[in-house]
Amino acid sequence: MTEDPAADPAPEQGPVETASLEEPEDIYAFTDPELTERLHLPLYDYILDEYEYWTVGRAQNALVVECLGELGFEAEASPSTVGIEAELTHHGPFHDYRLYGMASVDLAEEYGFETPSEEGPWPQWTVADGVDAQMAQAAADGYDFRGGDIETPSGDPVPEGGCNHQANLGISPDSPAPEEGGMWIAGEDGLIPDTPGRHHLADLLAETAHSTAREDTEVAAAAEAWKECVGLSETTVDPEGAPEVLDDEDAVLSAECLDSTGYPDAFVDAQTRAQEPLIEEHGDDLAERKEQLDAELAAARAVLDW
Repeated sequence: MTEDPAADPAPEQGPVETASLEEPEDIYAFTDPELTERLHLPLYDYILDEYEYWTVGRAQNALVVECLGELGFEAEASPSTVGIEAELTHHGPFHDYRLYGMASVDLAEEYGFETPSEEGPWPQWTVADGVDAQMAQAAADGYDFRGGDIETPSGDPVPEGGCNHQANLGISPDSPAPEEGGMWIAGEDGLIPDTPGRHHLADLLAETAHSTAREDTEVAAAAEAWKECVGLSETTVDPEGAPEVLDDEDAVLSAECLDSTGYPDAFVDAQTRAQEPLIEEHGDDLAERKEQLDAELAAARAVLDW
């Protein structure tokens, strides 16, 4: 009997030295549960949410630092959680709070159309003073863009694929090795191989359904109603383009009009209708990858000792 690779247990990867990388408390308090539920799409059931994806990235980050340390590069992982808190606040667990325009009246009241400039959500690592940062980056990538060999303080060779690939293997033993230059190349199906936390098939299907929904008559009618509500009936702009033609003080009006005209709801309904047959067609592949993602998330939490 052939074993299902998706059912394999998470790789046995013990916690690394991440005393400063503590798990955030009550992280979903930064989201709007009612808005999250209102904008939920079927394909979200097959991917990791932003916090889960960030958790995988944080574990990868910690493993990269450990690998660099073994090569003699003194480095550390940033303990900051500011980026993911801002991401969940302004974009939600599936990055959709602004996908249909500014959908939150509360955010519009506080920030207008703007997203405060905060540290990005992806975890970072830095090297200590005096360390050759370019060479450390080359060791992480497994490829020196300046040409020549990668010199490590320990004198040990950089592992295949660099420390980034070693970190991926620490999360999933089936992670694909990057091609020359640290890149992953799309296969015959046009998809880039999935590295930990990613689900490129789900992303592709989501983009296809989003494009289909844009042409939906109910979405178009709701967009026209929104334009009339905000006083833009003579323009061709849609709610997503509101910041280009409205001032910041009009953000609340735009959000209120989105709510009253039901534009986000019409778009979500149209996307749902477009996604359902795609999920039926690709259901086995979607479900298999989701099982793998759950195993990768469990492995990441084990690395972080969370």
